[in-house]
Amino acid sequence: MPLDGKKHVGHRERLKERFIREGLDGFEEHNILELILFYTIPQKDTNELAHELLDRFGSLEGVFCAGTEQLMQVEGVGEHTALFLSMFDELMEAYREDRRQNEFIIGTGNISEFAVRKLAYSQTERLMVIFIDNKQCMLNWHYLQEGYISAEDIDIRTVIRMVMGTNTTHVLLARNYIKATGIVRKTDFTVATRVSDALRGIGVSLFDYIVVGKNNTVATLNGNAVLERKTLTQNAKVGDPE
Repeated sequence: MPLDGKKHVGHRERLKERFIREGLDGFEEHNILELILFYTIPQKDTNELAHELLDRFGSLEGVFCAGTEQLMQVEGVGEHTALFLSMFDELMEAYREDRRQNEFIIGTGNISEFAVRKLAYSQTERLMVIFIDNKQCMLNWHYLQEGYISAEDIDIRTVIRMVMGTNTTHVLLARNYIKATGIVRKTDFTVATRVSDALRGIGVSLFDYIVVGKNNTVATLNGNAVLERKTLTQNAKVGDPE
């Protein structure tokens, strides 16, 4: 059904904006599937097809686990859409396996490399926080901020809340620049100082602050992060990392 009726005018944009604003919270299964189908079926209403797929396969999991031939038996699903949907199960398993492996990262060098890997090819500028215990084990990690990064916008409460009740003794911050080289800038120093000051109040140290730039250039603020095969620079120290 072409998107020419009043019912569907702006529907795609509204659904996308809702996802950007709220994530998938409150989305029903057919909304999620409808959103996914936008990217393989342009200029058509995908709501009815989403319902048909869920009726046929029972759930999102059923849709994603179905083979391409099974999916193509549903009217409106071509080879391109069927292949796209059938990829999700394996993609999610690869993602889950990656997360499982990340949970057991030990050693500050490996943790530092993990941070660089996560940020090096990101198309969005992000500030990443990693929580480390006194045995140099990575306990958890979180994207603290995306887009423009400033010290004033840092969610210190979230950092403190995630540290409390854990064995965290050190925190590693890492951020990336999409168009600039990996050099510690004044903004980075300000961000690191604000986080370090807050952490010190609960007995946690800022281990280091890594900057990942274009062409895989990397800078460290404290010089504690050991990054092999990288271009490193070192600046003034912040906090009291061991």
